[in-house]
Amino acid sequence: MTDQRRLAVVITGAGSGIGSRAARQLAEGGHRVFALCRDRRRGEEALARINATAREPVRLVLADMAELDGLDDVAASVAEHVDHLDAVIHNAANFDQSPRGPRRTPAGHELIWATNHLGPFRLTAALSGLLRAAPRPKVITVASKGLVTTPRIRIRFDHLDGAGWYTPTKAYYHSKLAQVMFSLELASRTAGRVEVTCVRVPAVRLDADRLAGMSRLLRVLYAPKNRLAASPEDLAAAYVRITEGGGERADGTVHGVYVDERGRPVKAPPSAYDPAARERLWAVTQALTGNPSWAWWDDNP
Repeated sequence: MTDQRRLAVVITGAGSGIGSRAARQLAEGGHRVFALCRDRRRGEEALARINATAREPVRLVLADMAELDGLDDVAASVAEHVDHLDAVIHNAANFDQSPRGPRRTPAGHELIWATNHLGPFRLTAALSGLLRAAPRPKVITVASKGLVTTPRIRIRFDHLDGAGWYTPTKAYYHSKLAQVMFSLELASRTAGRVEVTCVRVPAVRLDADRLAGMSRLLRVLYAPKNRLAASPEDLAAAYVRITEGGGERADGTVHGVYVDERGRPVKAPPSAYDPAARERLWAVTQALTGNPSWAWWDDNP
């Protein structure tokens, strides 16, 4: 079943890569898209390309997912134009492999953790009122196929900021495990009121502008991987299929599903299925993001 309505969709990281392709495909399908971008120039350039073929003009919203205090304003900007939101796609991610040590946001959070986990959590809360007003709201998060290489990974509750264990790769997979657990826990807490899907994305072919921002050594090292990586166009189409889907799953469930890019259910690391760990992660994240309100329940959990 496919949802043929004109949908209102927020997608983060829409300035390049999968995000810009997904924004274009959704807009070409006639949906109302809010493209969240951190960089104004890159966002405006992306929207000029997208809107050249869009049936529905895409609206640019500046948003830095690591700047948590600004995400309520982002949600308010969206609310100026729509009275409901059918889907939010948390595509933006920081996977910069160049830092030798943790980098901090102005609020003191480790940057990868803030961008990839805290930001999506806070933005989902900020948008929850608009999502609740939609007939079949969807929250779509993105994890990494690389998690299959770290089956024993767990949330480091002792040092969430990476102290004592940080490398960019470890921090990235740690944040992506958190996104899987957030997705499963959100599905449990909303109890069928929201379709939550976490997409396990494989290695993605990088755009030329992303490669240009790498050091020469990193470009050389990444070149073979980039040639074999998945097309961002195909992965964007996977986002669109989930967004437009009618909520049917092969196994009969409609929320809390961890799937690959073809929509097939896959297994997450075992620690993601620990209810106590998921509840603890939710409580910690709720506190770290300023105890935001959620429209799906009366009192903060």
